Amino acid sequence: MRRLPALARELHIGTLLAKDESARFGLNAFKLLGARFAIETLIRDGDVRPGATLVCASEGNHGRAVARAARDAGCGCRVYMAHDVAASRVDAIAGEGAQVIKVDGSYDDAVRIMEADATRHGWTIISDTAWPGYERIPRLIMLGYTHMLDEIYGTSTPSEAGGSSQVEWDAIFVQGGVGGLLCAMASWCAFHRRDNPPRVISVEPTSAACLQASARARQPVAVTGPLNTTMAGLRNREVSPPAFMALLPIVDAFMGIDDVWSDAAMRAFGKPHNEDPVIEAGASGSAALGGLLALCQEPSLATARDALGITEHSRILVIVSEGVTDPQLWRTKMG
Repeated sequence: MRRLPALARELHIGTLLAKDESARFGLNAFKLLGARFAIETLIRDGDVRPGATLVCASEGNHGRAVARAARDAGCGCRVYMAHDVAASRVDAIAGEGAQVIKVDGSYDDAVRIMEADATRHGWTIISDTAWPGYERIPRLIMLGYTHMLDEIYGTSTPSEAGGSSQVEWDAIFVQGGVGGLLCAMASWCAFHRRDNPPRVISVEPTSAACLQASARARQPVAVTGPLNTTMAGLRNREVSPPAFMALLPIVDAFMGIDDVWSDAAMRAFGKPHNEDPVIEAGASGSAALGGLLALCQEPSLATARDALGITEHSRILVIVSEGVTDPQLWRTKMG
């Protein structure tokens, strides 16, 4: 947990902390929480045995997590990726011992090709995206993600007056994507803080705002057009339907942000003011803070800010879901 008092003052809010997942299990993203929990559960139940081939589609972080968990379990791994994924993400997955298959098209195309190959060869799919008939493993992955909030609420945070106190958050900003992490965070809050749950705000790129579009339609819909965003981990056209239907009634707002806001968030983390700690986070990892920056600094969002009750007394938590997965991009944004 990283306390950011200088940035909180700049944004005119009471308390701002970041849950920094950039060093989880020696990787630089939260994803292994879900992949390892799911694979260990499958092994315990006898559904996966050493030597099996585990497969997934990924923009980077999930694939690396599945590759690491598969290697630790004595299994093989194949990861399907979009054709234009950054070379650094491919190298990171290959470095975990997985075979990387790049497909023509987007992440969603990689999911479909991966599913067809797995069905043909009898491989086990470890996907954080669900579809009809494939729901158990994505649910296990989401359950693994909830450990993050177990940690957060089990941590004593230094109080303004000294000593320590248990913080009750007014709002949590979470990366959107296909909805797995968002569903895990919102479900945990709805269950464990049902009497006074924090507001949960989803943040995703405007060009890939499939959760926002689906929320408007009240059902899963796909977005169209080019996926022009540096937030590569959130570059999805379609939601995970079970995750979406579960999170729809318990998420308070769905934000789509331009890259200018995630860029600003990367700089706020990487070149902080005064006493704030340095956090090296990628574009997707900075997206949650990007949503908060937009909400606090964009005049056209004043009505939304008021509706969410964001004031000078608000206690805000942002999730930093990944570290620097594209070093060249990060160095460019840092100037």
